[in-house]
Amino acid sequence: MSIIKIRSLNTLVIIYFASLSCNSQEKFTKHVKNEKQLNVVLILLDDQGYDTSVDGTKGINTPVFDAFSKSGMRFTNSYASVPSCSPSRSSINTGMFPHANGHWRNTITPKLSDPDVFFGTESKTVDAVGVHEYIKTLPEILKENGFFTAITQKFHMSPPWKFPYSDRNPVHNNPKEYKKVIAEFIDKSGDQPFFFQANISPPHRNFDANMNEFPEFMADPNAITVPDYLPDTPLMRKDLSKYFGCIQLADACAGAIIETLKAKGVYENTLIIFTSDQGQPYHRAKASAYSEGLHVPFAVVGPNVSKANVSEALISHVDIMPTILDFLHLPIPETVQGKSLLPVFSGKEKSVNGRKYVFGEHNSHGPNPKEHYPSRIIFDGQFYFIKNLMPNKDYLLPADLSDVKGWNNRSYEATVNAQFTHPKQYNLLRLLESGRPAEELYDMKNDPYQLVNLAENEKYKAKKEELLKALILWRNETGDVADNPAKIKARQVSQ
Repeated sequence: MSIIKIRSLNTLVIIYFASLSCNSQEKFTKHVKNEKQLNVVLILLDDQGYDTSVDGTKGINTPVFDAFSKSGMRFTNSYASVPSCSPSRSSINTGMFPHANGHWRNTITPKLSDPDVFFGTESKTVDAVGVHEYIKTLPEILKENGFFTAITQKFHMSPPWKFPYSDRNPVHNNPKEYKKVIAEFIDKSGDQPFFFQANISPPHRNFDANMNEFPEFMADPNAITVPDYLPDTPLMRKDLSKYFGCIQLADACAGAIIETLKAKGVYENTLIIFTSDQGQPYHRAKASAYSEGLHVPFAVVGPNVSKANVSEALISHVDIMPTILDFLHLPIPETVQGKSLLPVFSGKEKSVNGRKYVFGEHNSHGPNPKEHYPSRIIFDGQFYFIKNLMPNKDYLLPADLSDVKGWNNRSYEATVNAQFTHPKQYNLLRLLESGRPAEELYDMKNDPYQLVNLAENEKYKAKKEELLKALILWRNETGDVADNPAKIKARQVSQ
């Protein structure tokens, strides 16, 4: 064999082993990348108020949320920005309050089972109300940065092209199906980091549909405690027990999601936020500015999150987007009105950027003008102030808060029937529909269900003035012109 041939053979051998080395290095690098790759999962329940066993609610068992919060951090003062589904979800995905991002009421949107064309600019399902085009949404930013994004249960945000998820699946209440769907999402993400908005439909009404399908989660009507703003009657207990049962079903669905993340080996590198879009599906809660409509459970687990920690920090759903972007080391748009919660998650800070107040609002649940009742709220951790912008206007309760047909809501009927046995609760319902005062002030430590309005009490005058001043400042800073028709018209023309 000639020297040239020997050299050629040696060269081939060197190239071969170098190739093996490169492939091994590539696989190793890929492995290391995946190990360090950061992901986010937002578990979002539908209409669950601050009702979990770890938070002290009697007659309910939420083992998944309880264990999850103990392995991470739980917040006792977490508030949705608005008590209606669509604007709450758009608020989460823009980090902005509904009056600022343009998505101020529930909207008609495509179903997740609809074809792709329904989610583009040629969509046949587009509501007149939606997020302004100039605002960057969380799914848009993540898509631009190479993330695989997916959503379950329902879309409910407008316009659809502002929320470009990579994949969609309508799974909504079945724990076994959630395991399958989340596993498929992870597989489809491949080498991409991922973000899943894992929406779960319970405990949104109709309760009966869920309890008939999963009767094993039904709660005992005799074991629960009826909230003071509702009458304690057999019919109300029956309705509430179904609500609690749906919460227990939702807890199991969340457990299936968390279990799948662990089984797929991505749990340790994933920030998981576990909360609800708004509060209880009852009158004087959902679709109202009262605390029961905005106060929601909130727990988080993930890298650098303090363990077994309970925080009283005032946090808002507008903080979710900036927190996620901060966690992923991505820039936060200037339009965002919330703050990153990472310093609080780590235990380094006890409050969010020195925050003294949390804010919220209600505008209209649906497009019906009779459902329009704009209110603004401010809460300092003890005192809760509501400013009703149209106090002389009558208010029509949304159908799911009053109708038996279609929604099987028996709570409204139970309250009306209790006019003489529970006059306080009955009068609260009637006041909700007509005759609310312009200002309401409540001491949440001594009156958690907001039964006694202190707004005209001279003893609390200084506190009311303090909160009103801070509320006005917030409204000015965030461009809230809900009670100024001239400014609303001028803004619509400019946009």
